[in-house]
Amino acid sequence: MTTTEDRPAPAPAPGGTRGPAALLPRTRARGVVRANRVVLALLGLLLAAAGAAALAVVLGLFGPGLPDRPVLDAPVGRFVDASPWFWPVVGVAGALLALLCLWWLLVQARSDRVARLPLSRDPRRGDTELDAAALTGAVEDEVEGYRGVTRARAGLSGAGTAPLLTLTVTLDGRVDAGALHTRVVDGAIAHARQALGRPDLPARVELVLPRRARRDVR
Repeated sequence: MTTTEDRPAPAPAPGGTRGPAALLPRTRARGVVRANRVVLALLGLLLAAAGAAALAVVLGLFGPGLPDRPVLDAPVGRFVDASPWFWPVVGVAGALLALLCLWWLLVQARSDRVARLPLSRDPRRGDTELDAAALTGAVEDEVEGYRGVTRARAGLSGAGTAPLLTLTVTLDGRVDAGALHTRVVDGAIAHARQALGRPDLPARVELVLPRRARRDVR
């Protein structure tokens, strides 16, 4: 697979040369990324604290006899027996933890796909929006009509006001990948930018190369 990104690049420094554009990472929605960072950071801190406490017990920092004591000794058992609220609290804490894990799993399904693109805002005439599926469908149909392409899948991600066009093109090997990439950028992507009125629309193109080159008998 070959991945490229087409976006207006800043002018090179005097005497310098323009290097290849850095590819933006494809991620989930920003809220999902933040939630993952928070959950993983808290889990890491909790595990680090537990490991440090266990190491301190083994080294005898909390007393010489503590390493040889069972985890739940007689004083702990008596405390649990004398506290009727202990097990309900444990049950509630377990339920909250299960809900937190369920929420985390559900959050993973969120994506940063764009459903609608604002074209114009007019307080008197109203707002004009474009269905993102209509644009990506047109891009897919155009690219799949190119010779040497077996399949094309397009999508818009990010924010509606600053979307990123992602295009995955599966090749059959009959046409040079470089020539086909140029046609995709100069053709389908240029048409998408023109349709949106966004000449600076960034586009990410992934070319899926075949394992074996296909012989063209025509």
